[in-house]
Amino acid sequence: MNKELKKIVNDNKSGSLQILSNLIKYCKRIYLSKDELKSVCEIAELNLFHFAAIKNFILLLDKKIKNSNPEQIFKFLIDYESEQNYVAHSIYLKNKKILSKINSFTTISFSKTILDLIKIIYEEKKLSSEEKLKVFVLESRPMLEGRKFISELSKLNLDATLVVDSLMCYAVKESDAVLIGADQIYKNGNVVNKIGSYPLALCAKEFNKPFYIIADKSKYVTKDSDRKEIKYASNNYPSSQVWKTKRRVNILNQYFEEVPAKHITKILTN
Repeated sequence: MNKELKKIVNDNKSGSLQILSNLIKYCKRIYLSKDELKSVCEIAELNLFHFAAIKNFILLLDKKIKNSNPEQIFKFLIDYESEQNYVAHSIYLKNKKILSKINSFTTISFSKTILDLIKIIYEEKKLSSEEKLKVFVLESRPMLEGRKFISELSKLNLDATLVVDSLMCYAVKESDAVLIGADQIYKNGNVVNKIGSYPLALCAKEFNKPFYIIADKSKYVTKDSDRKEIKYASNNYPSSQVWKTKRRVNILNQYFEEVPAKHITKILTN
């Protein structure tokens, strides 16, 4: 595995659609070699199987590799990339009645879809001379993706605040709603997302604030076997990410957790 591909599959700070975007760009550069593309599919499936959007892409790409010529494969990649770039816009158009009324919200981790959605809402409010959009971003331990997210938001003229995860109740109380992304959406309506999403849902319930999932339809998982695969995928991340110590202490480091459907107000998809 070369350095570029290794960087993509080991990215533990970006959201799944950002990783997918980077993966598609990589595949576009090697589309002439079916052997290299097959290798990418195998590596991505092994390392990124917990992301539904990426797993769905790999299944489609694998079929194209078997049944299409390089030019057809390249067209598939271009079309798929174009569709992914339109995800946030299509979600906004479909759910404009809900999203246009939100002036402040809390989010967690780094979601490309939510970032793109914020840009759309920001532009809409700017045109209508409404109040500034206010966003609270949880820092998202242990990998602190929230810092990367707030850095992107700092480029916009909005009121964005980074808060430590333990301040989530304060952030939710000061917000109109909670908006988070999703890595998996199950048939029963439960959602898998970054660790901290479950207590965030409980905070929203405590303060009677709507808890929305913002996600592309590719995040849906229909096979029960995939659900089990995801559920037990998050137990072995390095303890050093939480605390670098020589002391013999038990450290549990998980990236993902499941949020029950009963705590979710609505899944806003395209």
